[in-house]
Amino acid sequence: KQFMEQYGHRPRIVVGKPGLDGHSNGAEMISVAARHAGFDVIYFGIRLSAVDIVQSAIEEDVDVIGISLLSGSHNEIIDQLMAELDKEGARDAIPVILGGIIPQSDIPNLEQKGIQRVFTPKDYDLMDIMNTIMDLILNAKKTAA
Repeated sequence: KQFMEQYGHRPRIVVGKPGLDGHSNGAEMISVAARHAGFDVIYFGIRLSAVDIVQSAIEEDVDVIGISLLSGSHNEIIDQLMAELDKEGARDAIPVILGGIIPQSDIPNLEQKGIQRVFTPKDYDLMDIMNTIMDLILNAKKTAA
């Protein structure tokens, strides 16, 4: 409610499953949790390209992009996604989070690439995840102001 009063809309998240990854349970759980937490959720399903996700994020004027990956191709897909955000001039405006089976050893590199937060199966409390996402959104909005 406070977010809506300050920014004129509910927080918006686009949830994407890029690449050939076909297991959508995690993305769907996050989408439902976000909706229950008061977010507007844009979820297009599986096998999206980085271009699809970024274009949707821009068209829908989202506050955060959530990526779900289980396929092991997270480094390559994140490179594509961040390059597309750069191309559209949206990298600093839209924080990106990542969830899935991500080796701990890959997380620092993903953060260097611009991922704001990586969630793994150890992060199972959906309310904690939603609170973290909201904190990231608010921080991005403060930085942009």
